[in-house]
Amino acid sequence: MSNPFTILKPRHEERWLFLAVVIIFAALNAMLIYSHWDFYTRPLPHGGSWSIFHSRFEMSGYDCWSLMTISEGRVFFETIRHPLFYSFLYPLWKLNKWLMSITGLNCAMFIMSAVTVLCAAWSALFLYRILHELLDMRKADAALLTAMFFSFGHVMVPAMVPDHFIMSLMLLTMTIYICGRKMQQKRLLTTLQTAVMLFLTSGIAASNGMKTLLAALFVNGKRVFRPSYIFLAVVMPLVTLLAIQRCQYHTVEEPQKAEIHKIEKANESKITDADRQRMAEHHKQIVNTEMKSAGSGILAMMDFQTPRKDILCENFFGEAILLHSDHALGDIVSHRPVVTYYHHWWAYAIEIFFFVAFIAGAWTGRRNKIVQMLLCWFAVDVMLNIVLGFAINELYLMASGWIFIIPVCMTFLMRKLPQKQMSAAEVLLVFLTVFLFTHNALLIYHHLYG
Repeated sequence: MSNPFTILKPRHEERWLFLAVVIIFAALNAMLIYSHWDFYTRPLPHGGSWSIFHSRFEMSGYDCWSLMTISEGRVFFETIRHPLFYSFLYPLWKLNKWLMSITGLNCAMFIMSAVTVLCAAWSALFLYRILHELLDMRKADAALLTAMFFSFGHVMVPAMVPDHFIMSLMLLTMTIYICGRKMQQKRLLTTLQTAVMLFLTSGIAASNGMKTLLAALFVNGKRVFRPSYIFLAVVMPLVTLLAIQRCQYHTVEEPQKAEIHKIEKANESKITDADRQRMAEHHKQIVNTEMKSAGSGILAMMDFQTPRKDILCENFFGEAILLHSDHALGDIVSHRPVVTYYHHWWAYAIEIFFFVAFIAGAWTGRRNKIVQMLLCWFAVDVMLNIVLGFAINELYLMASGWIFIIPVCMTFLMRKLPQKQMSAAEVLLVFLTVFLFTHNALLIYHHLYG
C-alpha cells in the first residue's frame, strides 16, 4: 500500500458496519459519561483529577488513569508496561487544556471516549476483514460473527472505558489482518513493517510484543533470525521504546513522585482516626483479593498459589463472555470477590457452547496458518495469565487480548455445515448475540444508574 493509513479507511461495503459500531459504542460511552456528568466535566479542583475520577469510576477493575493524565498531564500508570501510552496521551492533555480554556469544562471524558469508539470501530473492521477476506466467510456471516464478538462482556466493557485495552485490541486485530494478507499473498513483512508493528503493539502494552514477533515468524519464517532483521526490526524498536520510557521517567515521573511524597508528608498530621480506619479496611480488602505474589522483582507479578479451577470456569471463559449478575462491574479492590458464580444453568450452557465451538473450530481449522498463529498467541496468554498467574485475580480484564480467537475458529465450523444446518446455526448465533448484548448492557446500565 502506498499510503499506510489506507488500511484504516472503511471501504464502501464496510461503512455500514463501521457506522453501526460507532453509534452503538458512542451510546454506551455517553451512558458512562452521563452517569457522573457533573463530576466528569468539572474543572480540576484543588485536589486534582484524583478526587474527581478515582472515587467514582468503577468498571470491573479497568483504570481511569488516562482521564487523569488528560486532565492534568501527570502519570498515574506504570510506563514500563505501557511505554508509549503517555506519549499518546500527552497531546490529548494539551488539547484538553485548550478546550477547558474555551468551554470551562473538563473534556477528558469526551476526548478519550472518541478514541475508544474509533478503536472499537477499527477493531470490528479488521475482524470483519479477517473473517471475510482471509477466511472466505460470507459477508453476512462475517458481520454476524463480528457482532457476536462485540456482544461478549469483556469486549463490550473495554469499548466503553478509558483504558488501553481497546487500543490493544485494535492493534492486535490490525496485526492479524496485515500478517494474514501477507501469508495469503505469499509475501514477506518488510523490516520497517515489523518494526512499526512491534513499536506500536509493545508501546501500548509490553506483553503484546511477543504476539507481534510470533506473527512475524509465521509470515517470514526463518528469515526473522537474520542478524540484520533482528537488529532493525526487533532490537531498534524495543530500544527506542525503552529510551522513551526512561525519558518520561526522569522528566515527568521522578519529579512527580518527589512532589507527591512532599505533599503526603505535609498531610500526615491531618489524618484522623476515622481516615486510618477506612484505610485499614481498604487495605484488608486488597490483601484478601490481590495476587499471592511469588516473590520480589519480576516474581511479584506472578502468582502460583491461587487455585485455577473456579477462576478458569467463572472468570477466564465465563465472565469474559457473560457478565455475572452478582457484583456486576464491581472492582475487587472495593467489594467484589475474586470468584463470583452464576445462579442459572443456562449461563454455564452458554459458556460450554462457546468453549466447545472454540475447541472444535480450532481442530477443524488446525491446518490454517492464521489459526495456528492465534493458537500460539493464545498459548502466550495461557502461559502468562494461567501458568505464571499474572493478573490471575482479574483474569477477565485480559479477555480482549485473546477472545477474538473464538469467532475465527467458529468460522471453520460454520463453513463445514450443510445449508440447512448453516441456517439453524445462524439463527442460534443471532439469538446468542442479541441475548448476550442485552444481558451485558442491562448489567452495565444497572451498575451505572442502579
